[in-house]
Amino acid sequence: MERRERGLMKRLNTTIKSFKDEQLKRDEEVLSFLEKREERMEANMLKKAEGFEYIYKEQFKEFGKIMVKRDKEIERDNNYRQKLWIDSLDHVNSNVVNMHSMLTEIESSLNTLGARQDQLITLANDYCLRNS
Repeated sequence: MERRERGLMKRLNTTIKSFKDEQLKRDEEVLSFLEKREERMEANMLKKAEGFEYIYKEQFKEFGKIMVKRDKEIERDNNYRQKLWIDSLDHVNSNVVNMHSMLTEIESSLNTLGARQDQLITLANDYCLRNS
């Protein structure tokens, strides 16, 4: 009987060992599968991150272009407004010079009229004195 028990024990140990070996093999396969899956996920995440980084850089470039364009438009508008102010001031200055010239002419004319009026008064007085 001992022999038979030893044979059964040996067979049982062999079965347990093969079961453990199979279980170890399955565990290694599962672990390998999980490691490969994790590597693929990391690679996908890197690709997505690179894609987002590219998109972000492109959007930032576009934003930069828009800001430069906006700054140029503002500068152009400011230059245009400044030119309008200068033109307006030149126009006002020209009008002031013209008005000053006209006032000088009017003053001269009034002086001339005043002198003629004085002459007429003098002539009228002389006439009145002679005829009286």
